[in-house]
Order: sequence, then C-alpha cells, then structure tokens
Amino acid sequence: MSKLPQPSVIKPLSGFKRYLLAKIRLLIDRYERLMLTNFPSTYRMLQMFTVGTKEFSGDVFDYMRISKDLAIDKSVKDLTYNELMCYMKTPKDIRKMTPFLVITALPLAQYVSIPLAFMFPKQLLSSHYWTIQQRTKFAIDDHRRKLYHYRPLFRSLQKRLDSIESPYTREKCRYVFTRLGSGTHPNVDDIVQLKPLFIEQPFGLRALSQQHLVHLCRTHGLRRIFLFKRRRLFQHITFIQSMDHHLFDNELSFEQLRQACFIRGLNPINLTQQEMFDWLRQWQQISKNVDDRTISLLLHTPLFLAYNHPSNWRLIYS
Repeated sequence: MSKLPQPSVIKPLSGFKRYLLAKIRLLIDRYERLMLTNFPSTYRMLQMFTVGTKEFSGDVFDYMRISKDLAIDKSVKDLTYNELMCYMKTPKDIRKMTPFLVITALPLAQYVSIPLAFMFPKQLLSSHYWTIQQRTKFAIDDHRRKLYHYRPLFRSLQKRLDSIESPYTREKCRYVFTRLGSGTHPNVDDIVQLKPLFIEQPFGLRALSQQHLVHLCRTHGLRRIFLFKRRRLFQHITFIQSMDHHLFDNELSFEQLRQACFIRGLNPINLTQQEMFDWLRQWQQISKNVDDRTISLLLHTPLFLAYNHPSNWRLIYS
C-alpha cells in the first residue's frame, strides 16, 4: 500500500495569495475609516467592534509577515506557538470575514450588514469581534457537536480489532479499547505502543473508510469536507503537531490553555489551570512519538485521551 503523500503543509503563500491578502487589508482599512466617519457615536459605544477590527487587521498583518519570513529564510521550527496559531487560524477568519467586508464597503450597505453582523456574530464575524461570553458559548457549542462523533468513531475502530494479524498487538489494542469501554483511559505508553497499527492496516489514514473519515473530520471540527478528507485531516493535524513542539516554550495564559484543550478535543470549562496543563502534557508526549507515517494515531488521540473525561461527559449530558 502506498504511503500518504507528504506535502509541505506549512509553506509561504504564492504571489497571487499575497496580492489577495493585500486587497483584503485595504478593505479592512476602508471599513474602519467608514465606521469612524459615519458612525462616530455608535463606534464609541461599540468599543468591542473597534478592538475586533484592530485585532483582525493585526492578525492579517502577522499572517502576511510570517508568510514572508517563511519565503525568505525562516524555518517552521523557528516560529513561536502564537505565530503557528495565527498561521493556522487566520485563513479561516479571512474566509469568514471577506463577504462581510466586501458588502460593507458598498454604498449604504453598512446600514444592513452591520446590524446583521451583531445579530448573527457567529455566522458573520470572526472571533475577534465576539465578547468573552460569546467566545465561551460558541466554543462550548462547537465542542459539543464534536463530542457526538466520538462514540461512532470508537465503534468504527472496534469493528477492525479482529483484523489485526499479530495476536500480541491485537491484545494490546484490545486492552486499550477495553479501558475506553469501561469508562477510563489508557496511559500514554499504552497508546504509543499502538503506533504500528496506525501506519497502514487497519487504522492508517489510507485504510480508513469514508464514514470513519467523516466522523474523524467532525471530531476535529472540520465541516463541509466533501473531497480530499485525508489531505485536509493531514494538514490539520500537522499544524497541531507543529504547535505541540512549542506548547510549553513560554507560559500560556489561562485562555490560551483553554483554546489549546478545545482544539485537541477536551472541554476545559471548569478545569483548573493545572488540570489543563497536565492533560496537554499527556497529549504532547504522544505527539512527540508520532511522525508522518503514524500521524493517524495523533488524529485519534482526542478519543484515547478525552473520550471518558468527566468534563466532556458533563457537556454531552448537560
């Protein structure tokens, strides 16, 4: 069986994409000037909108700077955790914000687009414009949707258990599945020992069924993925693994720890800073033992480390 193609996932933008980003930045600047000119009192009242625009513009600027650095002489390994997070998140934010920015730039359109954006911030605006309460609520809602795919994903893995040829490896896998089925979690060493099963058959990325891939995409919050599911999953988890290398280079804020847990499959609400830290340490240990050939193991790690976590169960049944 052929190996999964290993494209360079984190790479500088093409000239055309840099051109488009420059145009997007002009639209952002035009939109900010328009708000200051036409809605001065409203603009002052809606301070969060001002901050959101500056934060979004700043992230786009950083995204362009990082791309330029990568194109000149900087290595992915030289990027900080925050730079990698920006480079991962900003394209999605740009896609979400572009329709709103384009429409708002049209004459008189802002009288409709801006009220609509405040009515439907999750659908029309990036997280830069959300209040702290909205960010928490939307993150919980998104995570709850992910959790509904954990069980069918686990059942799909269980169905392939008897196809493992090696009795020794099969029993190791059965032990891990039994721990999950009994309401606990396997330890890191038990999970890492399953690496050979995630190269090709039965759990390698190339060996997974389309239905399994759909659940895996949903588990990682990847929606509307009809084609190239394997490539999209590979790109997504490669970004996360790159961030894992720098996860504890500098002390993360409480909100950054929460975000890191959400991205990796754990509901951090009501967890202490130390609890989040300890869980992320386990994730990082697995991540360090995974390479491109065994990347499917890291894709399934939310299941192995968080399937029975009390915070996730509380969210499902609350």
